[in-house]
Amino acid sequence: MHRERIFGGHVGEYMEYLEEEDNQKYQEHFAAFIANDVEADGLEELYESVHEKIREDPSASEKKAFSPDKSFKRKAKLSYDERKARVQEKKDAKKAEMEEDEE
Repeated sequence: MHRERIFGGHVGEYMEYLEEEDNQKYQEHFAAFIANDVEADGLEELYESVHEKIREDPSASEKKAFSPDKSFKRKAKLSYDERKARVQEKKDAKKAEMEEDEE
């Protein structure tokens, strides 16, 4: 039971199920596996090799420094009066639209 889960048996079963039932979803979900030529039957060997490499060097790899995306800027908050004016503009536009529909 545990060995099957540890070595990705459940993932392999899901891969086979999706490949038969919904090939498009299979292509989307397992694109990285497909690109690396890993099939459902080869998952156990993949997981075993990964476990061996972890046992060889269990130390964590160096993490890259986080650099946020500087291109994104938040909009400045609207003041109370600006919010009220914006709502009033929307109300006026809706009223004009409704009056136009009545005519």
